[in-house]
Amino acid sequence: MKIAILSLFLFLSCSNLSKNLVKSGNFTLRNGVAADKTWNENLSFKRYSWFQEMSLFYEALLGDLSPQSSFNNWFSAEELKEINKCADFKVVLLYSLDSKKISNGLFFEQVERANYQKIEISNFKRNLMLHPDSNENSFSLYQVYGLCKKTKDLIPLMVSFPGFQEVTLR
Repeated sequence: MKIAILSLFLFLSCSNLSKNLVKSGNFTLRNGVAADKTWNENLSFKRYSWFQEMSLFYEALLGDLSPQSSFNNWFSAEELKEINKCADFKVVLLYSLDSKKISNGLFFEQVERANYQKIEISNFKRNLMLHPDSNENSFSLYQVYGLCKKTKDLIPLMVSFPGFQEVTLR
């Protein structure tokens, strides 16, 4: 009887935990192709996931590309020209389960406070969507943009959604 009461107490106490969680991790895209070029290189993303109960509610994947990265072959000449004006540049993939609750617009409002600007990278997006891992990772559900900071500063990239803890994106 004591064990049953203790088990019930532990079960009920766990149900009191926050139903809104933010988790972070890493994601790696391996290898790429562009025109006549093939490369064995990784493109690493930092993954930030906002969960409501057990459902993925919103997700942001941020990737930094070095100027030497072969993945730069996925950008058009015009995109590279714009990227070269950035003191800091990130590729961002965004997923929203319900844009009426958490929208990409809300994400970009906060990104702009950290002096980042959204830029279109449609050539990169097309290449990403045709990568062999695209279907497996459901990239078709994600929006793809560039984030450009024109000058170096110390303003952190902070994101806070209603009902969730604030997160510093790195």
